[in-house]
Amino acid sequence: MQQNFTMNSLQTLLYFPFKDSDSRNKLLIASALGFASFIIPVIPWILILGYAGAIMKQIIVDKQEPSMPDWKNWNEYFSLGGKLFGVNLIYSIPVFIPMMVGYFAMMLPAFVEMLSGNPRSFINSDHFMGITMLSTFAGMVLFGVGMLFSIVLWVFLPPALAHVVAKDSFAAGFQFRDWWKIFKANIGGFILSMVIAGGLYMGLMLVMQIIYMTIILCILLPFLIAFISAYLVIIIFTLFAQAYRDGVMKLEEQSITT
Repeated sequence: MQQNFTMNSLQTLLYFPFKDSDSRNKLLIASALGFASFIIPVIPWILILGYAGAIMKQIIVDKQEPSMPDWKNWNEYFSLGGKLFGVNLIYSIPVFIPMMVGYFAMMLPAFVEMLSGNPRSFINSDHFMGITMLSTFAGMVLFGVGMLFSIVLWVFLPPALAHVVAKDSFAAGFQFRDWWKIFKANIGGFILSMVIAGGLYMGLMLVMQIIYMTIILCILLPFLIAFISAYLVIIIFTLFAQAYRDGVMKLEEQSITT
Protein backbone atom coordinates (compact mmCIF):
# COMPACT_ATOMS: atom_id res chain seq x y z
CA MET A 1 0.00 0.00 0.00
CA GLN A 2 1.12 3.54 -0.69
CA GLN A 3 1.82 5.81 2.25
CA ASN A 4 -0.67 8.55 3.09
CA PHE A 5 0.90 12.01 2.95
CA THR A 6 0.55 13.64 6.37
CA MET A 7 2.06 16.67 8.09
CA ASN A 8 4.46 14.33 9.89
CA SER A 9 5.63 12.77 6.64
CA LEU A 10 5.98 16.25 5.11
CA GLN A 11 8.08 17.35 8.08
CA THR A 12 10.22 14.23 7.76
CA LEU A 13 10.69 14.94 4.07
CA LEU A 14 11.71 18.56 4.58
CA TYR A 15 14.15 17.79 7.39
CA PHE A 16 15.85 14.57 6.24
CA PRO A 17 18.83 16.48 4.72
CA PHE A 18 19.42 17.96 8.22
CA LYS A 19 18.75 14.93 10.41
CA ASP A 20 22.39 14.51 11.51
CA SER A 21 25.78 16.12 11.03
CA ASP A 22 26.73 13.64 8.30
CA SER A 23 23.63 14.51 6.27
CA ARG A 24 24.24 18.22 6.74
CA ASN A 25 27.81 17.85 5.52
CA LYS A 26 26.58 16.09 2.37
CA LEU A 27 24.08 18.89 1.78
CA LEU A 28 26.92 21.39 2.14
CA ILE A 29 28.85 19.55 -0.59
CA ALA A 30 25.83 19.85 -2.88
CA SER A 31 25.63 23.56 -1.96
CA ALA A 32 29.32 24.00 -2.77
CA LEU A 33 28.67 22.52 -6.20
CA GLY A 34 25.79 24.94 -6.61
CA PHE A 35 28.12 27.81 -5.78
CA ALA A 36 30.71 26.43 -8.22
CA SER A 37 28.08 26.68 -10.96
CA PHE A 38 28.56 30.47 -10.84
CA ILE A 39 32.06 29.81 -12.21
CA ILE A 40 31.80 26.47 -14.03
CA PRO A 41 28.68 26.11 -16.20
CA VAL A 42 26.44 23.01 -16.35
CA ILE A 43 28.80 20.36 -14.90
CA PRO A 44 28.14 21.12 -11.18
CA TRP A 45 24.40 20.99 -11.77
CA ILE A 46 24.68 17.68 -13.60
CA LEU A 47 26.35 16.28 -10.47
CA ILE A 48 23.65 17.75 -8.23
CA LEU A 49 20.94 16.26 -10.45
CA GLY A 50 22.71 12.91 -10.34
CA TYR A 51 22.92 13.07 -6.55
CA ALA A 52 19.20 13.87 -6.33
CA GLY A 53 18.61 11.01 -8.78
CA ALA A 54 20.46 8.67 -6.42
CA ILE A 55 18.02 9.67 -3.66
CA MET A 56 15.15 8.97 -6.05
CA LYS A 57 16.66 5.55 -6.75
CA GLN A 58 16.59 4.76 -3.02
CA ILE A 59 12.85 5.39 -3.00
CA ILE A 60 11.82 3.91 -6.36
CA VAL A 61 14.17 0.96 -6.84
CA ASP A 62 15.40 0.09 -3.35
CA LYS A 63 12.05 0.87 -1.64
CA GLN A 64 13.82 2.77 1.13
CA GLU A 65 13.12 6.00 2.93
CA PRO A 66 15.05 9.02 1.58
CA SER A 67 18.50 9.66 3.01
CA MET A 68 21.62 11.52 1.96
CA PRO A 69 24.01 9.10 0.18
CA ASP A 70 27.76 9.44 0.37
CA TRP A 71 29.51 11.63 -2.16
CA LYS A 72 31.70 8.83 -3.47
CA ASN A 73 30.06 7.59 -6.69
CA TRP A 74 30.90 10.69 -8.70
CA ASN A 75 30.93 8.85 -12.05
CA GLU A 76 27.51 7.37 -11.30
CA TYR A 77 26.13 10.74 -10.29
CA PHE A 78 27.50 12.38 -13.42
CA SER A 79 26.05 9.64 -15.66
CA LEU A 80 22.59 9.74 -14.08
CA GLY A 81 22.66 13.54 -13.85
CA GLY A 82 23.53 13.77 -17.54
CA LYS A 83 20.49 11.65 -18.41
CA LEU A 84 18.19 13.74 -16.25
CA PHE A 85 19.66 16.99 -17.56
CA GLY A 86 19.30 15.84 -21.18
CA VAL A 87 15.67 14.74 -20.77
CA ASN A 88 14.80 18.00 -18.99
CA LEU A 89 16.54 20.03 -21.71
CA ILE A 90 14.73 18.30 -24.58
CA TYR A 91 11.33 18.61 -22.91
CA SER A 92 12.05 22.30 -22.23
CA ILE A 93 12.63 23.17 -25.89
CA PRO A 94 8.91 23.96 -26.53
CA VAL A 95 9.11 26.40 -23.60
CA PHE A 96 12.38 28.11 -24.52
CA ILE A 97 11.76 28.64 -28.24
CA PRO A 98 8.49 30.67 -28.00
CA MET A 99 9.88 32.73 -25.12
CA MET A 100 13.14 33.48 -26.94
CA VAL A 101 11.32 34.39 -30.15
CA GLY A 102 8.86 36.48 -28.14
CA TYR A 103 11.73 38.34 -26.49
CA PHE A 104 13.34 39.13 -29.85
CA ALA A 105 9.94 40.18 -31.23
CA MET A 106 9.52 42.72 -28.43
CA MET A 107 13.08 43.95 -28.97
CA LEU A 108 12.53 44.30 -32.73
CA PRO A 109 11.52 48.01 -32.61
CA ALA A 110 14.77 48.87 -30.85
CA PHE A 111 16.79 47.07 -33.54
CA VAL A 112 14.80 48.75 -36.30
CA GLU A 113 15.41 52.13 -34.67
CA MET A 114 19.16 51.46 -34.52
CA LEU A 115 19.29 50.44 -38.18
CA SER A 116 17.23 53.36 -39.45
CA GLY A 117 19.14 56.21 -41.09
CA ASN A 118 17.11 58.96 -39.40
CA PRO A 119 16.00 57.55 -36.00
CA ARG A 120 14.06 60.61 -34.75
CA SER A 121 11.85 60.96 -37.81
CA PHE A 122 11.43 57.20 -38.15
CA ILE A 123 10.25 56.82 -34.54
CA ASN A 124 7.46 59.34 -35.17
CA SER A 125 6.33 57.58 -38.35
CA ASP A 126 3.24 55.40 -38.67
CA HIS A 127 5.41 52.52 -39.89
CA PHE A 128 7.40 52.44 -36.67
CA MET A 129 4.24 52.62 -34.53
CA GLY A 130 2.79 49.72 -36.50
CA ILE A 131 5.94 47.66 -36.10
CA THR A 132 6.03 48.38 -32.36
CA MET A 133 2.41 47.38 -31.78
CA LEU A 134 2.66 44.25 -33.92
CA SER A 135 5.95 43.05 -32.46
CA THR A 136 4.82 43.74 -28.88
CA PHE A 137 1.58 41.83 -29.43
CA ALA A 138 3.41 38.95 -31.10
CA GLY A 139 5.94 38.86 -28.25
CA MET A 140 3.21 38.73 -25.61
CA VAL A 141 1.42 35.93 -27.45
CA LEU A 142 4.62 33.93 -27.76
CA PHE A 143 5.39 34.46 -24.09
CA GLY A 144 1.88 33.21 -23.30
CA VAL A 145 2.47 30.11 -25.43
CA GLY A 146 5.74 29.52 -23.61
CA MET A 147 4.01 29.83 -20.23
CA LEU A 148 1.31 27.40 -21.33
CA PHE A 149 3.95 24.89 -22.40
CA SER A 150 5.74 25.39 -19.07
CA ILE A 151 2.56 24.36 -17.22
CA VAL A 152 2.25 21.25 -19.38
CA LEU A 153 5.94 20.54 -18.79
CA TRP A 154 5.51 20.89 -15.02
CA VAL A 155 2.80 18.20 -15.19
CA PHE A 156 4.59 15.70 -17.43
CA LEU A 157 8.23 16.13 -16.43
CA PRO A 158 8.09 14.57 -12.91
CA PRO A 159 6.96 11.07 -14.02
CA ALA A 160 9.31 11.21 -17.02
CA LEU A 161 12.34 12.03 -14.84
CA ALA A 162 11.36 9.42 -12.26
CA HIS A 163 11.06 6.85 -15.06
CA VAL A 164 14.61 7.68 -16.17
CA VAL A 165 15.83 6.86 -12.65
CA ALA A 166 13.69 3.73 -12.35
CA LYS A 167 14.99 2.30 -15.63
CA ASP A 168 18.43 3.95 -15.49
CA SER A 169 17.91 4.89 -19.12
CA PHE A 170 17.87 8.19 -21.02
CA ALA A 171 15.34 6.76 -23.48
CA ALA A 172 12.97 5.90 -20.62
CA GLY A 173 12.15 9.59 -20.29
CA PHE A 174 10.44 9.43 -23.68
CA GLN A 175 8.60 6.14 -23.14
CA PHE A 176 5.36 8.06 -22.81
CA ARG A 177 3.00 5.08 -22.57
CA ASP A 178 4.96 3.47 -19.75
CA TRP A 179 5.27 6.42 -17.41
CA TRP A 180 1.85 7.80 -18.34
CA LYS A 181 0.20 4.71 -16.84
CA ILE A 182 2.07 5.33 -13.59
CA PHE A 183 1.11 8.99 -13.66
CA LYS A 184 -2.58 8.15 -14.19
CA ALA A 185 -2.54 5.57 -11.40
CA ASN A 186 -1.45 8.22 -8.87
CA ILE A 187 -2.42 11.49 -10.51
CA GLY A 188 -3.56 12.90 -7.17
CA GLY A 189 -0.21 12.10 -5.59
CA PHE A 190 1.69 13.72 -8.45
CA ILE A 191 -0.48 16.85 -8.29
CA LEU A 192 0.03 17.04 -4.53
CA SER A 193 3.80 16.71 -4.97
CA MET A 194 3.75 19.50 -7.56
CA VAL A 195 1.70 21.77 -5.28
CA ILE A 196 4.06 21.17 -2.35
CA ALA A 197 7.11 21.67 -4.57
CA GLY A 198 5.66 24.90 -6.00
CA GLY A 199 4.74 26.20 -2.55
CA LEU A 200 8.19 25.39 -1.18
CA TYR A 201 9.83 27.10 -4.15
CA MET A 202 7.73 30.25 -3.76
CA GLY A 203 8.32 30.35 0.00
CA LEU A 204 12.08 30.08 -0.32
CA MET A 205 12.15 32.64 -3.14
CA LEU A 206 10.26 35.05 -0.87
CA VAL A 207 12.88 34.49 1.83
CA MET A 208 15.64 35.29 -0.65
CA GLN A 209 13.82 38.47 -1.74
CA ILE A 210 13.65 39.61 1.89
CA ILE A 211 17.36 38.84 2.34
CA TYR A 212 18.11 40.72 -0.87
CA MET A 213 16.59 43.88 0.63
CA THR A 214 18.89 43.77 3.66
CA ILE A 215 22.32 45.35 3.32
CA ILE A 216 24.29 42.96 5.55
CA LEU A 217 22.67 39.66 4.56
CA CYS A 218 22.71 40.66 0.88
CA ILE A 219 26.45 39.90 0.89
CA LEU A 220 25.63 36.28 1.65
CA LEU A 221 23.04 36.00 -1.12
CA PRO A 222 25.21 34.00 -3.62
CA PHE A 223 25.92 31.40 -0.93
CA LEU A 224 22.25 31.27 0.09
CA ILE A 225 21.16 30.88 -3.53
CA ALA A 226 23.54 27.93 -3.94
CA PHE A 227 22.34 26.33 -0.70
CA ILE A 228 18.63 26.85 -1.34
CA SER A 229 18.88 25.69 -4.96
CA ALA A 230 20.63 22.45 -4.00
CA TYR A 231 18.13 21.84 -1.19
CA LEU A 232 15.17 22.48 -3.50
CA VAL A 233 16.42 20.03 -6.12
CA ILE A 234 16.87 17.31 -3.50
CA ILE A 235 13.44 17.83 -1.90
CA ILE A 236 11.52 18.24 -5.17
CA PHE A 237 13.08 15.15 -6.71
CA THR A 238 12.27 13.22 -3.52
CA LEU A 239 8.64 14.31 -3.78
CA PHE A 240 8.45 13.14 -7.38
CA ALA A 241 10.08 9.81 -6.51
CA GLN A 242 7.52 9.16 -3.77
CA ALA A 243 4.65 9.96 -6.14
CA TYR A 244 6.13 7.65 -8.78
CA ARG A 245 6.67 4.81 -6.26
CA ASP A 246 3.08 5.10 -5.06
CA GLY A 247 1.87 5.06 -8.68
CA VAL A 248 3.78 1.83 -9.35
CA MET A 249 2.31 0.28 -6.19
CA LYS A 250 -1.21 1.27 -7.25
CA LEU A 251 -0.70 -0.29 -10.68
CA GLU A 252 0.47 -3.51 -9.01
CA GLU A 253 -2.59 -3.51 -6.77
CA GLN A 254 -4.85 -2.98 -9.78
CA SER A 255 -3.25 -5.87 -11.66
CA ILE A 256 -3.76 -8.16 -8.66
CA THR A 257 -7.45 -7.26 -8.26
CA THR A 258 -8.12 -7.75 -11.98
